[in-house]
Amino acid sequence: MFSPIVDRLKNAASILTGNRSPKQHPHFVVITIDTEARRERSPEAPVERLFWGRFEGREYGIPMIMDMADAFGYPAIFFTDTLTVRSYGKPPIREVCEEIMRRGHDCALHSHPELHIPDYQERFDYYWTDEGVLGWLGEAAGLLEEFTGRPTRAYRAGGYRVSPASFRAMRRIGIEADFSSLLGHKQCMIDASYCNNAVRKYDGVYEVPVSVYHDVKGAPKKLDVNWRNAETFRWHLQEAMAAGVLCTTIFLHSWSFLKFDATWLDATQAVGVDEQAIANFQGMLEVVRDTPGVRVVDSLELIEYLRANPDVLDGADTIPDARPAEAA
Repeated sequence: MFSPIVDRLKNAASILTGNRSPKQHPHFVVITIDTEARRERSPEAPVERLFWGRFEGREYGIPMIMDMADAFGYPAIFFTDTLTVRSYGKPPIREVCEEIMRRGHDCALHSHPELHIPDYQERFDYYWTDEGVLGWLGEAAGLLEEFTGRPTRAYRAGGYRVSPASFRAMRRIGIEADFSSLLGHKQCMIDASYCNNAVRKYDGVYEVPVSVYHDVKGAPKKLDVNWRNAETFRWHLQEAMAAGVLCTTIFLHSWSFLKFDATWLDATQAVGVDEQAIANFQGMLEVVRDTPGVRVVDSLELIEYLRANPDVLDGADTIPDARPAEAA
């Protein structure tokens, strides 16, 4: 009969002593787009085709992605390969960055030095020294700052290729958050297992990994709209939230809504529209809308939240697992 009084006294004591319950953090979703152009994939007008997605009189690239995100009021993060200016000049890449900013989305940094530095392959080892990384990454960050008018604070490496030298360079440049780590990827030159799905700090830089789950064979898979549907995303999101994981990443390329005549590096031209990828992205956005407790943010909002709430760096690092319990 005295339990309500006892409970109130306990609550009062907690307020006076500061022993409050742990803060409940939202679950963040980041919509990330690797925004890039490689001549091999589209020999004719690669910026037109691969950034803007221009195909048969319509735009299936950046503009369509922004339109779809805007319909839900969500910001998208366009990790933009500014080193593309080495191949195609400044004006078309400046236009891309300015349009992203004009539409109210996030223009962050991406880089594919292997596509735009002529002697990259021959001098691979040099380009991954501290001096080498600082050289091309500093150039890329400087271009982004020129095009956007603001400091470069967030980055994703092309091909997930980050090394300890990358993080030293990021700190010198002023990049505060990296979104490159992908568990199991052969080009990731750091041990990604230290943050499978959790946001952590690596050498003073926030690391926001590409979200992964284990498929039925135990292989890590990312939530890429070209390969995963809305139901897989819904399952992953529910599992991650239940486990207390802080952030889930939706993954696209600027050319994700086009079909090509072959896959990945063998492709040479667009041959159609990937309606399934468009449907997958639309479905993922609907899942986010219908899931309580989810907050979609851009890179700067996430950085500010991490700075204000350092305890989130101690959060769960669970990998959702699609394998049967006896096989997991």
